[in-house]
Order: sequence, then structure tokens, then C-alpha cells
Amino acid sequence: MQEAVEKGLINKKYRKNMIKVALFYPSIYSVAMSSLVFHKLYFLINELDDIYLERFFMPSLSGKPVSMRSYENGMPLKDFDYIIIPVHYELDYVNIIKALIGSNIEVISSKRIKPKIIIGGPTVTANPEPMADVADVEIIGDLEAVWEKIIDIFYNERIEPSYGLYIPSLGKHEVRAAYSNNFNSSTRRILTKETIFTLGVEVMRGCPFNCVFCMESYISKPTRYRKIEEIVSEIEELNRKYNEKVSLIGLTINSHPKFKIILKEAKDKNLKISLPSLRAELLDNEVIELLSTLGQQTLTIAPENSERVRYALGKEISDENIINTARLASKYNLNLKLYFITSIPGEKEEDLQNIANLTRSIKMAGIKKIHLSVNPLIIKPRTPLQWLPMEDENKMRAKINYIKKNSYYEDFTSYDPFLAIVQGSIALSDRDVIKYLIEISINGNSKVYWRSLIKKGLSNIALKERKEPFPWDHIKGFIDNKFLWDKFLLFRERIGLGYSLH
Repeated sequence: MQEAVEKGLINKKYRKNMIKVALFYPSIYSVAMSSLVFHKLYFLINELDDIYLERFFMPSLSGKPVSMRSYENGMPLKDFDYIIIPVHYELDYVNIIKALIGSNIEVISSKRIKPKIIIGGPTVTANPEPMADVADVEIIGDLEAVWEKIIDIFYNERIEPSYGLYIPSLGKHEVRAAYSNNFNSSTRRILTKETIFTLGVEVMRGCPFNCVFCMESYISKPTRYRKIEEIVSEIEELNRKYNEKVSLIGLTINSHPKFKIILKEAKDKNLKISLPSLRAELLDNEVIELLSTLGQQTLTIAPENSERVRYALGKEISDENIINTARLASKYNLNLKLYFITSIPGEKEEDLQNIANLTRSIKMAGIKKIHLSVNPLIIKPRTPLQWLPMEDENKMRAKINYIKKNSYYEDFTSYDPFLAIVQGSIALSDRDVIKYLIEISINGNSKVYWRSLIKKGLSNIALKERKEPFPWDHIKGFIDNKFLWDKFLLFRERIGLGYSLH
């Protein structure tokens, strides 16, 4: 990889006996440098005395294990005392294992003296078991809430279970997910043009809604909103320092009680911002006009499915309201990006027809360009759907193709149904999945080899009903299985599932 031009780096020189920490994002450089937590960790760790940090990225996402050397000075990964790994995507677990094997580092923690490996992120918080045999420590919940304990581990090698820290070598033990009300960021970023996304500013954590498929909304409760003064100040400073557009980050940022005020402040101060998917039922003419004034060219919403299925999933907004939103977007010359989910338990052929009809109505509302993204449902742990099987690959593919053929759009994207099943299989698994992850890492991360693992049983967990206890039940958050079960029963009633579990 040719090195990118970067600004804002900390130039700390290595001194003898310093503790060496590798910050490894298990994906390519452009993805890693789009991650807000990666920037946050870089600066937090560099603040510590007698600790030396270098960064690691995957040189590519294909191929067999590769010897990992640091981005800064080419130091081997195996020479570090600690490896800290933020991860957001289950398939990146394979990249972690490939990096360890290629660097001659023992994968299984019980056989490894060093480096000590610390892993965190939403997928780990939801279910730490798939990587439990690899990690010495897994962070459950918010980084800020456990940061002092991580520092203690660096300096004193004190690895013991506590609030927000899971020590897999001790076996399954109860851990309560840590959360923090103080998740203010700083304006320190490493600036590089080679990113997938722009600089991020966190608006909120959690989500006030309970869409039954959304893992992050359940594991990140309670909902916490940052103060508007902090948000606007951070945007201003980032705009001033880097002259770059800033992305607002959050699961449903327009649920922020002061969302309109944030937009008005951005308009009045001529700030450069971009926004993620917005909750359609919270949009009105004033918000959409503000978005247009701020230079937003595309409005992104997630209708998910037909009106019937949408209500069952937890999005109580009518087709007519979505069409009205499209009319407002058209009024201000905005394009529309639409996210739909298919292969939902209880889904019928008429629901697919209704999706296609909705895109036609949206087009007739005057939208010049529709980007349609249709993705199969991936059932995740710690959601009300955790009891249900995923649909098989052929049915997923047929439904996506039907929507693609019958809908109105200018651009179309979808997630590969096969990879959806692989992702769901890893997400829902216990520790025994590690044998598959090691095998795929050694033999090359190819679809052909994944299919051989499916035949060996990798997908059994995803394609069948599941009963309690779940592999992740020892992880405690602000909701429990009783809460999720009640949500599941409501979903089952609304969607009209023709069978019952247990």
C-alpha cells in the first residue's frame, strides 16, 4: 500500500522499555481511517506516558495470512506487547486471525504469552463468544466507561473481569455492559483523503426506537444525546482545522430533541456537514429545506419493506407519509436513497409487490434519482428476532431479484445473500465457530471455501430456530430476554407468523 498523505499525527519516538501497543483495524486503510473510534484510540493511547503506538491495517481483504508490519515504521506485529482491535463487522474476524497467523502469533490465547489482545466493538458487545478463544480481554459496551481499566492493563498487566470487561479464559461469566454519559469527542483527527467516509461527529448513542432487527439499538441502550453546544462546537472546529465536510453520527440523529436547531446553527454558521439515514416519520418541510440549504444532495431513508411488514418491524409510518417525504425531497431537488430489507419471517409475495409499487409512487412524486439498496435480513443476537431462522440463500436471492426487476430506480445495490448467511452464522455462534474461522483464514477468504464450511455445518445455527440459553446470555445490558421475547410476540402477531416457538 502506498502511504497516504496524513496531517495531525503524533510523532512520539520509541524509547527503550516503553510498552508497545499495536492499534489494528481489521480492514483496509480507507475503512479504518473512516472509523471515529480508531481516531479516538490513536490519540487516547498516545497521551499515555511510556507507551509507544503504531497502527496496523490489512493490505487487502483477499488472500491467505499475511505478515503484518506497522504503517509507521514497518515493525512486526509480533513485537508488540498489546494489540487493541476495534471491530464492527463479523467477517472481519477472519482478518484478525489471518493477521495473527501470518505474523507468527499464536491465535488461541491460552497458548499465547504475548502479545495480549484486547477486542471491542458492537459485534463483540452483542456476542463475545466467536472471538473468545482469541482475545485476552473483550470490551463489552462503551470504551469511555472502561478506559481507566484498559490503562491499568497496559501498565500493570492486571487482566481481571469487571464492569465492561470480559475475560474469556475464565469461561463464561456474567459481565454487565458498560455505558458512559460522557462520550464527548475531541477535534483531534488524522486527516487523510483516502477514506470511505468523512470526518465524524457523534450526535447521540443508542436509539429511542425498537426496530426488531436492529442489534445496535438494543445493545446501546439507554439513548443518550449530546448537548447541542458540544456538537456544534466540534463541527465548527473540525471545519476550521481541516476544511472538510463533517458527518453527523448516530443511529437516528433526527430523533435528537434539538436536531432542527443543529441544522439551523449549521446554516447560520455556514458549516459543512453531511447526514446519514434519517427516520422518515420525523421529517417535515422545514428539516428538508434546511438539508437542501446546507448543500445536501441526497436524502436517505429506510422504508424497510411494505407498510404491513414495516409496522411489524417497529417503523410505524405509512406509505403515504413516505410518499409525502419524497414530494418534499423533490420540491427541494433532493435525490432519494432508499434502504429496504427482504427475507423477513412472515413476508409474503404481496409485500414484495408493495415494495416495487412504493418505488413507483416515489418516482411519480418527482424524484429525479432513486438509489435503491435492497438487503437480506441478517438475524443478530440480542434482538427480538434471535429465536428465528434466517431464510435460505436461494429464496433471498430470488426476492432481491424480484425487487430489482420490478422497482423504479436509477442505481441499485444489494448485499450478497450468501455472505448474509455467513455473517449471521458467525454472529449467532458460540466458541466452536473459531475452528471455521481459522480454517477459512488459512485457506484463503474465498466464497468457494466458505461454501465448503457451510457444508460442514457453519450455517446450522443461522438456518434453524434457536432456543434459550443463547451463547451470549451471560452478557447483561439494559434489556433482557423477557423484554426481547415480548417484542418478538408483538412482531409475530403483527406479521402473522403461522407457527410458534417452544
